[in-house]
Amino acid sequence: MSASVKLPLVHAVDIVAGEGEAQRLLGDLAARLAVDPGVQRMDWEEASASWLCTLANGGRGRLTLAAPADPGSVVESTHCFVAAFEQGTPAAAEDFFAAVRQLPFTLTEIASTLSELPLTGSLPDRWPNKPLGDVGVLLTIHHMRDFLILVDSLLALGVEPAHMTVIDKEYPYAHTHRVNAHLVQRHGIAVWRYRDLRAGIEDHIDRVAAAGKRSVVMDDGGYVMPTVLRELPDRAGHFVGLVEQTTSGIRKVEGLQLPLPLVSVAESDMKSMIESYGIADAAVRNTLRLLPDEKFEGQPALVLGFGRIGHEVARVLETRRMRVAVFDSDITRLVAAHEEGFLTGLSLEDLVRAHRPRLVIGCVGSRSFGLREARLLPPQAFLVSTTSRNFEFALDELREGSIAVTDRGVLGTGYQLADGPGICVLGHGMPINFHHAESLSNRYVDLVLAGLAVGAVALAGGDERLRPGHNVAATNEILSESGIVVDYYRLYGPTAGAGRG
Repeated sequence: MSASVKLPLVHAVDIVAGEGEAQRLLGDLAARLAVDPGVQRMDWEEASASWLCTLANGGRGRLTLAAPADPGSVVESTHCFVAAFEQGTPAAAEDFFAAVRQLPFTLTEIASTLSELPLTGSLPDRWPNKPLGDVGVLLTIHHMRDFLILVDSLLALGVEPAHMTVIDKEYPYAHTHRVNAHLVQRHGIAVWRYRDLRAGIEDHIDRVAAAGKRSVVMDDGGYVMPTVLRELPDRAGHFVGLVEQTTSGIRKVEGLQLPLPLVSVAESDMKSMIESYGIADAAVRNTLRLLPDEKFEGQPALVLGFGRIGHEVARVLETRRMRVAVFDSDITRLVAAHEEGFLTGLSLEDLVRAHRPRLVIGCVGSRSFGLREARLLPPQAFLVSTTSRNFEFALDELREGSIAVTDRGVLGTGYQLADGPGICVLGHGMPINFHHAESLSNRYVDLVLAGLAVGAVALAGGDERLRPGHNVAATNEILSESGIVVDYYRLYGPTAGAGRG
């Protein structure tokens, strides 16, 4: 028989809502649990103002809505939702918390997020004729609050909820469970996990094709079309076109013969000139948040890759008073880094050996640093990735070359190398700007999200400039004509008549 938990296990989350809405949210959750096969009964206990959840396997949990003890330390109208598992096995506790974490956002929270995304939120006003009414949409976008505003706008632009599918990339975002719950419970949208990507694609095609429609793909990282073209080539004709927002996604489709148009927001002037600094700043800020007691000023850092993001990361680290070295296998970029004053070298091993960086930030998007280089690091060095999934570092090599590997929780994974130092890979090698965080501020990411929707509208409308394959020039034209960059400037540029400074 499995042992029972020794101490109550607690999951708590702050929600922002009036008391009535917060109580309804709690009641809705209790009602969903009441019909769960794993739940025997739900009882309201007036004395404790809480729901007692008796599980079919004998476990017991409790749901409570609490007010903050110090209202001045939180946002106005904040309530704390507390789920406690009081009795039962660890496996029963895991099932209980899996259910109670599915808490959608409140109307108050969505309204606040909408106010922070004026470009994306106002897209339906640009196209009141619902230009996406004749297509389905398959999305693989980061599960953050801003994504929900994009979804709302796509629905308002005509996409039927039944013809929308979302692939959860399974990153440890700050609000993963709440975003999924909102999509499913508020809109009835199908959500599939990344590990089930092919099944999710097939399900989406079947549903949308049954309605006599084709689909637009809105991707972040090149997940969908490579899978379709390699594993489901006979179904590629279902898709009208692809909108991609990352350079890593562009690299994944570069070697493929695309039979459909690609709207490359990733390579657009708009994204390259505006977003790169924000991503770099978010990556460095989240690194420092995870390491609040470290002192990096005056310490050596190494940036791998001097593309758009790497360039900005190097500059941000410089403003943090670190001594920054840069390596790029592309000689032109290496020369550019050198002429900007960064320490560089033709050999990565030699550069690591000479510079001995305490902080290594990977911005390449493919394997850029492995065991051979890690052995040359100083003790207690940190490896940080800014790119998709966990491809930046050779984690298998590090594991095989270690005498001890330690899961350090939210911080990441520690490796004690057999013939080298002890190092830590922050966030377990996943992109640091999304690691239990929201990455860019909503107002910053607003322009790119709006650009993705603009691309989808152009594809659905059959814009003649969009031909099978890459369409960088046409993408720039379409984004410029949409007016979203002008609106961005009006929102955040100088006031009328103002000069510089």
